[in-house]
Amino acid sequence: MPTDRTAATSTDNEDHGHAQSPEAQFLAQLPQRRPATMYDVGMQYALLDWYESVMAADGELQIDPEHMMAMTPTAKRELFGEPDSLIVVTVDLTDPEQPHLDTEQPVTIETMASDLRYRVGHSYPTNKTSSMTDYSITTHKSADAHHLAGRREDAWGTNNVCDRFTNWATSDAAQRVLADETIGDRWILKALIEIGKDKTEMDRLSTAFIDAAGGNEDTEYEALITIRVRLPNEETERYPGEIPVLNEVMFEQKADRLTSISVDDGTGDGVGFLTNTDGTVTGGSSGLFGAYGKKQREHFPNLSPSGTESWRTRPLSIDSALAIATADSVLDDFYRPMGQSRRFYVLPYLAHPPETLSPADVEWFFETVFTPLREADGQAFEETIEQLYHQSAMAAQRAENESDRLFGDVDTAQETRAWDAVRFATVFVVTGNPDRIFFETLDADLYRPAALQNTHNQIVGAAPFMSPGIFNTITSHDDALLNPEASLHRSILFGTYFVQTTEPTRTSRAATETPKAGDIDDTRLQRLRRFLTEERIAPDKLLEGYVHKLVQDQRRMVDEEYRGVAFPHVSILKQYAQLRALTDIDALESTPTAADTTLLTTHMSTDSTADATPESRDERLEQFIEQHEVIRESPERQAVFLLGGLVGRLSSYQRNKNISSTLVRRYPIDYLTKQSIKEVTKEVLQMNTTYIQADNRSMRMNARYIDPLPALMLDADPETWTFTQNELQWLYGLGIGYGVADTDEFTEDEAATPTE
Repeated sequence: MPTDRTAATSTDNEDHGHAQSPEAQFLAQLPQRRPATMYDVGMQYALLDWYESVMAADGELQIDPEHMMAMTPTAKRELFGEPDSLIVVTVDLTDPEQPHLDTEQPVTIETMASDLRYRVGHSYPTNKTSSMTDYSITTHKSADAHHLAGRREDAWGTNNVCDRFTNWATSDAAQRVLADETIGDRWILKALIEIGKDKTEMDRLSTAFIDAAGGNEDTEYEALITIRVRLPNEETERYPGEIPVLNEVMFEQKADRLTSISVDDGTGDGVGFLTNTDGTVTGGSSGLFGAYGKKQREHFPNLSPSGTESWRTRPLSIDSALAIATADSVLDDFYRPMGQSRRFYVLPYLAHPPETLSPADVEWFFETVFTPLREADGQAFEETIEQLYHQSAMAAQRAENESDRLFGDVDTAQETRAWDAVRFATVFVVTGNPDRIFFETLDADLYRPAALQNTHNQIVGAAPFMSPGIFNTITSHDDALLNPEASLHRSILFGTYFVQTTEPTRTSRAATETPKAGDIDDTRLQRLRRFLTEERIAPDKLLEGYVHKLVQDQRRMVDEEYRGVAFPHVSILKQYAQLRALTDIDALESTPTAADTTLLTTHMSTDSTADATPESRDERLEQFIEQHEVIRESPERQAVFLLGGLVGRLSSYQRNKNISSTLVRRYPIDYLTKQSIKEVTKEVLQMNTTYIQADNRSMRMNARYIDPLPALMLDADPETWTFTQNELQWLYGLGIGYGVADTDEFTEDEAATPTE
């Protein structure tokens, strides 16, 4: 046998821990340490699934936890509740000396109920091929009745009602179990072998199945095939998962496969990574999304191409490896699909060492955290995550308040203590063969999403977004990022907060593709990774994504012949608010330029004079520049912003005059570079003069823009500017947005009587 385990017999089960409460068994099975890896989280989720089944059975489910964690109870969950989804062969062992199939009805076609998922003892191979058989005597097959009856004679005719007795019961794993005298009730396995040798019984079983299928061998079924056993002196029939000796064979089958799949032999003698005990270990667990499986693109110790040294890298005991492999099917209930094979998992878990936890803690966590989240689907999953985050954060705040701990009510104090043990692991996976993990964290920051939400909402709830702010007239509260009362927590946690303001390229093709084999990051969620793992976001890469988004949106507006000014006002305002919010919570890298001012300092001044209501457009522009250090302290950036403002103003003027070829179309965001900016400035200034002359208007038209521009721009050398092209183009876009919004709320001096 590949492990040093001491197997439990049916008699031993009572001594193995069933006298303990399920909660106590749960704690005993956990690694006896504080969780430190995703392996620990996987083990915990496998045990929570076992605990759920035990509780649902109300004490009637008597299955060894080690056996249960080698099962895959939800691998075929799509069959639960479906008609004709369970094929059951009834075995009569009431007389051990004369084993036989049920006399009257040896096989039935039934419905696979969810409460049977552990009782049938199913263990499904990862990446199963059509000719493979499952590790357990319960097997899955989608085929016609002819195949399922065992009447197909070629090598592909496996997984049928007969080979449960003729093949599975006589396998090498079964022979090893029969040879182990420490395992009880081996006579049950011998009886199944004896039935399989009886050709008359096998023929009767095959015929009975065709009869149960209505006599039509072409009828198609997708079902689990299992057995149900009558034992001596027992009133209730047992499924395989309730018969320890059959579970031992399943365990052996799976352990053998675990150590040999894709490699010659992935086992060795070492110390278990989770158990911290000596024994046989394997490095080939495919669990937790295959991150450490043998198919991953990683080098094993000694550059062993066969994987025989894999156990040295991440040594797991066979028990632990099987449990972690099982966890993957459980974790399928705990992710949000992100599109294009992307999955974002949120996994709350108990982060304290088992010795500090009580059975009451286990029961509370299962009822308060695990079950509500597992039962939530779609939008409800996001809502439940948000609620759990909020409850955990509130409990942490209460714990910091000494008076609450001393004088609060008992129930609140207990809940606060319970939440103290909870942490949230997050994992971003791109599924495939193999799956790829792009990032994971065991302790996602509870406060960062909430802090970002609060800061963002405060920004859009004040000037310049709210009246009489410059952007009030074009702010749309229908958009969550511009609504000061919107809940942004979910969009922040699941990455859409960044997705809706950025694009990875100017054509967006990469955004819709699954990351390729050589990619080390995902274009859509790289900023979310940095945010959740408490790294800082690179501002220039963020601005690059901003500019790509603006370019795409503007091109789309031009292509669709947008009737207004063809500029994405809402997009630039969302980016502006987001950039300020990320700056204020210190989520951006600090990369000062020679002038020691960057877009990182784009925040409103706390000077009370900054909130004074402006009395003219000139004063409003001066105030806006003064409030933004990055513009105020850098003549070059101020010039870029003012140029954008003038382009926006003139484009609005042209729109009102029904001029289709507006300046914003002629000089879109991506047209502006350090090489073209002086030329654009000259032409825009000339266009302003042309309109003054054409309308016989005051030479003061747009003076707040044109007066400072010549001195700031025309004598400058843009090639010497230290800021990047992304920053230049984004500031130009912000200026356009400002200029378009610069409406006639105030009495304009340029609207005065023309000069003579």
